[in-house]
Amino acid sequence: MKWISTITSIGAKALTTKDEMVILFGPNANAELAAVSIIQQFDRETPVSQFVFKAGDTLTVAGTTFTASYVGTMVAANMKALGHATLIFNTAVPRKPLLNSIYLSHPDQVQPEFRVDDELVFEHR
Repeated sequence: MKWISTITSIGAKALTTKDEMVILFGPNANAELAAVSIIQQFDRETPVSQFVFKAGDTLTVAGTTFTASYVGTMVAANMKALGHATLIFNTAVPRKPLLNSIYLSHPDQVQPEFRVDDELVFEHR
């Protein structure tokens, strides 16, 4: 199954070169959250209410596909309720991973570029 969302806005403090962490929220995020988040809107054909994502699933951003090495236990519920998850790129999964996070890896250790109107494609295998 696939879920496709579109980036509708990127907060002024959402992307930093120091951090390999990106916060996603749905369109109902308040201004404070929106300032530090990427706001996404799921397509009607792929409603977030059916969202499932597990380790081994993939996320494609700007044509680059990342594999989930860990998906926290809160991710599905937070995504369904708020369109929220924290994406952590190319970092080893710590002993105590964040429960609302998806740890993603790519063999080339690339960091994706996020742009308004780009799609995020979550694919559950």
